[in-house]
Amino acid sequence: MTSKVFDSNQQAFEYACEHLDCSLQAGPTLGIVLGVNGRLCSVKIANREDNTIPTGTLTELLARSDMKHVCFSAMLADKVPSLKPGDLVLYSTMPELAAAGKATVSGTVTAKVLPQYTNKSGWHLYSTRAAEGLASDESAGAPDSSS
Repeated sequence: MTSKVFDSNQQAFEYACEHLDCSLQAGPTLGIVLGVNGRLCSVKIANREDNTIPTGTLTELLARSDMKHVCFSAMLADKVPSLKPGDLVLYSTMPELAAAGKATVSGTVTAKVLPQYTNKSGWHLYSTRAAEGLASDESAGAPDSSS
C-alpha cells in the first residue's frame, strides 16, 4: 500500500491532478477551496488539464473568462466543518451533470480532507480530534508528574 503525506495542500492538489483519476463520474474527487461565503464555497476541482490554483478575490475570479474546473456555488454537506481558502475537500456533483460535462454548475463539498493519501483508503478525512493534535490525546493518558 502506498501512503503519501504532503507538505502542503497545494502539493496534494497538484499530485491529484497529475497522478489520480479525478473523474467526477467515479464519485467525489479532490478540490481546493478558493473562497467561502457561509455554507457555500468556490472550489477548484482536481483535473488532468489544469493543476493551477487561481488566486484573487471571489469577484476577480468570477470576472475571469478562462476559469475551468471551478464550481462557484458548492454547498457544504451538514457535517463539513467551517472552511477557509486553501482547504482540501472532496467535491461531488450529480451524475447527470458529470455525464453532460457540466460538473461545475452545481455540487456539494462532502468532506474536508488532510494532505494525506493512501491507495487503499484515499484521502484522509479531517477530524477536529486530528486538528487538535495527538499531543493533547497523549497528555490526557499520560501520568501526571506533578503529583
